[in-house]
Amino acid sequence: MIFEWAVRKKLFRNINHVLWFMMSVYILALVITYYFYPNSKIIIFLPIAIHLTAFLQAIYTYVKKISSETISKDCIWWNLFMLLVYVAIFFILNLS
Repeated sequence: MIFEWAVRKKLFRNINHVLWFMMSVYILALVITYYFYPNSKIIIFLPIAIHLTAFLQAIYTYVKKISSETISKDCIWWNLFMLLVYVAIFFILNLS
């Protein structure tokens, strides 16, 4: 399967990171559909909620120094970046 291949090639640390990456890609596809249905503002809030939840979990795990295979310090930056991307998309699409 492609997920195991990505881990073996060291593109990702483990299978869970591959799954989060793929989820992010699918959410991005969801946001692109927002382009075609701009009056459905609820579409953009789903990826924001998902990444906000993951961001808060990553911060909690990092601050409490909890060992986790799925959540690392990198999750903080990735999910913060994705939050900013989706918020920017939301505001850009609402301005036009």
